Amino acid sequence: MRNIYFILFIIFGLNALGVGQTQKRGEISGVVKSVDGNQLLPGVNVVLKQTVVGTITNQSGEFTISRLTPGEYTVVFTLVGYKKSEVTVDLTEGELKSIEVILQSAPVQTEPVIVTASRREQSLQEAPASVSLIHSEELSARNANTIDRVLQYVPGVNITRGQVNVRGSTGYSYGVGTRVLLLLDGMPFLSGDTEEIIWESIPTIAIDRIEVVKGAGSALYGSSALGGVINVITKPVMEEPETYIKAYGGTYSTPAYSTWEWSDNARTLSGLSASRLQKFGDLSVGVGVSRTLDDGFKRNDYWKRWNGWSRVGYTISPYQSISVSFNFMDQRRGNFLYWKDLDYALEPKDDQLGQGVHSVRWNLTAGYNHFLSNELYYTVRASWYRSDWNDNVPSNNYPEGSSSISDNILLETQMNYQMSDYHYLTGGLLGSFNRVDAMKIFGIHKARGGAAYIQDEIKWFSSLSTTVGVRLDLQKMEDAATINRLNPKLGIVYTPFTALTFRASAGSGFRAPSVAETFTNTDAGGLTILPNPNLKPERSWSYEIGGTYIPLQEIEINVSGFVNDFQDLIEPTFGLDGNVHFQNITSAQISGVEGSIGFFLFDRGWNSRISYTYIYPEDLTKHDVLKYRPRKLFYISTEIAPEPFRLGIDYRYLSRVERIDQEFVYLGIVPDGDQRVPISVVDLHASLNWQFAGLPLITRMNINNLFQYYYVDMIGNMGPIRNYVFTLESKF
Repeated sequence: MRNIYFILFIIFGLNALGVGQTQKRGEISGVVKSVDGNQLLPGVNVVLKQTVVGTITNQSGEFTISRLTPGEYTVVFTLVGYKKSEVTVDLTEGELKSIEVILQSAPVQTEPVIVTASRREQSLQEAPASVSLIHSEELSARNANTIDRVLQYVPGVNITRGQVNVRGSTGYSYGVGTRVLLLLDGMPFLSGDTEEIIWESIPTIAIDRIEVVKGAGSALYGSSALGGVINVITKPVMEEPETYIKAYGGTYSTPAYSTWEWSDNARTLSGLSASRLQKFGDLSVGVGVSRTLDDGFKRNDYWKRWNGWSRVGYTISPYQSISVSFNFMDQRRGNFLYWKDLDYALEPKDDQLGQGVHSVRWNLTAGYNHFLSNELYYTVRASWYRSDWNDNVPSNNYPEGSSSISDNILLETQMNYQMSDYHYLTGGLLGSFNRVDAMKIFGIHKARGGAAYIQDEIKWFSSLSTTVGVRLDLQKMEDAATINRLNPKLGIVYTPFTALTFRASAGSGFRAPSVAETFTNTDAGGLTILPNPNLKPERSWSYEIGGTYIPLQEIEINVSGFVNDFQDLIEPTFGLDGNVHFQNITSAQISGVEGSIGFFLFDRGWNSRISYTYIYPEDLTKHDVLKYRPRKLFYISTEIAPEPFRLGIDYRYLSRVERIDQEFVYLGIVPDGDQRVPISVVDLHASLNWQFAGLPLITRMNINNLFQYYYVDMIGNMGPIRNYVFTLESKF
């Protein structure tokens, strides 16, 4: 590891030579307006093409990019709802150039730029797979303190007690493994022991946007991307300093049934967050901290959490930059496994009372970006994710509880080569090291891996483009067989005319077993779970065909059909000995259709999106439906925004889960565990922007589960009951 740090230091140092040149730096500034010239446009992304330099327009539509060396620059302007614009500027030594840019209105969803589908910047229409976008404003509007709160309204996505399910790919795996890969700024963000997604580890105040790619993504991202990829992209630091402060408080409603009332005290939730983003010449700094508390509506289901994050970046030149970021979480929470019975649905069994988990998790990431020319660009990135948790859940061998410390270290280099205006080549190498020290539950294990990938994108003519790619992964875990897997992909995008785009894709995926699935040995929670070092990796093939049609500027229609074939799915099963083993038992096929329609009316003062997903999740081994997968998802999100007010309503319907682990019921582990109903929940959010009064303040009100609908989120676990939250938010 010391050698790696030394090599990176030498690379950065050599590339930084010449920084001290005495040339006078120039500046490009200006203002961005709408096509009618009456509206100044804030929030426009302003980027110098083929460089690492960029900014964003302020509330007056103004921008400034300073400290530029002489030369020719192409300035790119993008804003959701407007067509992209490019302006070429010749800058002489020490020149201060001012420009005025006019943006034309465009359909809301045609112009956003994404980076996850092809590991490079491209418009949403160019992506060969289904992609959904979530912007930071949606997290604020819903007062989401973890990102799974907003993911549950993405078409085809549902969340089951913290586990994400994209088009039926996951079901529920009891907190070990995931078939949807989470990325943080493009780097995998899974714990080293259980390889699960820890949503609370990502502070929401640091998020700029979230990209959700559906379908197998292993050809670019490797293990765990069988069902899709979620990429969380953090906020950049812009020219103008920004301070953000948020405080909220709320309370849960009283349950309708007297036997569900387990406390005489009001159950409350609250939080306080603050962040600061600022540039000091070529140095950019971002820092933030959050404190969140939740008493929980269920007994022993509380949590208390600290989050911190920081980011430091340095622009070596317009073509080179380095950055270092750090995330931190310290959390104490109760351990509610399942209810006492339906009559006491908000209380756990008596032996669970007082049980809790303390976890400390942090992530350190460093990156270097370099444009070697207008056509060639490469990055070097490294990350270190540490997970450290302990609980007091007793087992026969360890009555004091269990603990685990894991490290997941990654080093990656990627190169993007634009061979022509119609030909892009992307390739990269990745190395990984994983260490787990959990003698009381998983044992002590180490794993190493490596990968190489390449992707070729060709635009044959203006309406047709193809994408071909392949990735080779090698992984070796001590005391387990070596895994090697080759995953190809093919994508086609056809645009016969501007308003209509067709897409088709096929790709394979795989997921290596986690340490937890392979080596868990415990008897906590009424279950005995035994290790299985002979687990094989899961494999899949994913196929999709779909299209986007924009008949009017105010309407967008998306449809898709998909088939996913899975082999060797890993599931926890009850053996003849009554114990639980993780085994490769299932071959499955999940097929379905998905459609959505968006309305953006009255100059986008009224936005609505309706989506419907139907899947048929078939267990080919047992000739039955797969467990924990609702067949039907129906979501409606609508918002009206007569300034300075905003009012939004979200509705989600999930059909009743048809199949669960019935052994929990038969063996009496979870009394009334077979009780479940469809999910039908309405959330309401409203806000008032006090900018009209000269105050940098937004007040928000959220009512979640407006009609107090009772449902089971997971076997023996009620979904959240109605809660009211009031928020104060300021940005200046």
